[in-house]
Amino acid sequence: MYPLTNGHVSILVSPKGAELQELWNHRQENLIWRKDDRIWNRFSPVLFPVVGRLLNDEYMYQGKAYAMRQHGFARDQTFELVDQGPNSLTLLLTDSEITHEQYPFAFELRVTYTLTNQSLEIKHGVYNPGSEEILFSLGGHPGFHLDGSLNEYFLDFGGDFKVKQHLITGNFYNGATQDLTLNRRFKLSVELFSADAIVVKYPPFQSIGFGKNDGTRLLTLHCKDWSAVGLWTKPGAPFFCIEPWWGWADSLDSDSTLDCKEGIMRLAPLHKQEFEYSLELH
Repeated sequence: MYPLTNGHVSILVSPKGAELQELWNHRQENLIWRKDDRIWNRFSPVLFPVVGRLLNDEYMYQGKAYAMRQHGFARDQTFELVDQGPNSLTLLLTDSEITHEQYPFAFELRVTYTLTNQSLEIKHGVYNPGSEEILFSLGGHPGFHLDGSLNEYFLDFGGDFKVKQHLITGNFYNGATQDLTLNRRFKLSVELFSADAIVVKYPPFQSIGFGKNDGTRLLTLHCKDWSAVGLWTKPGAPFFCIEPWWGWADSLDSDSTLDCKEGIMRLAPLHKQEFEYSLELH
């Protein structure tokens, strides 16, 4: 386990999945949920090289079928610590025989955690060391601790936004949407998540605050360029997830071809692309 602190914020990161497992500041208890495998066996997984679930848990690429579980394999792989300074640490995952069974591309995935005053910045860098274009999606999935019922919490979207919520059937988008109004006091409830996550593609906002109805503000997640955001919990579970995504799950009518997958990203040989979000603690 890799600890890091700047005197204001402290974190603990596991080499397995480069996963953030604890997040503290001097005024609050640990904001990451206390994992219980009977409910959800993750803390804050890194999603790569897919976000969400593939139809039939597989995809086609250049005429060959590849099996891959929901959210990809990075969360279950051991990363190598390749850099650590007084306020940051970087972990690296590269392709291997194990990853080639699921994903035929060469890649380097770096996850960097940086402490800045009262914030934690999380950066994902994808590099293509090969001679062919790679296709991928990527996302964050931090789960935050709930003290009491979800009904006691709210989200702050920084303004009023009318968006389309993309509806889900059995982990896949069914093509339907419904109108949803998000505002600075969006009250959370267990009923909102009785079907599945709330997903907004190409969100018009760049931050989401998270706090309790009694006025206690816990944190704000900032992201400037996400492709989608997922809000998720399990009914009655003591956690709530705010998930910045670059990509998303398959639709029910997907043809399972990776080249045609909606939301897929492409990276040319010897090129790098970075994706980041931050957690500001209050």
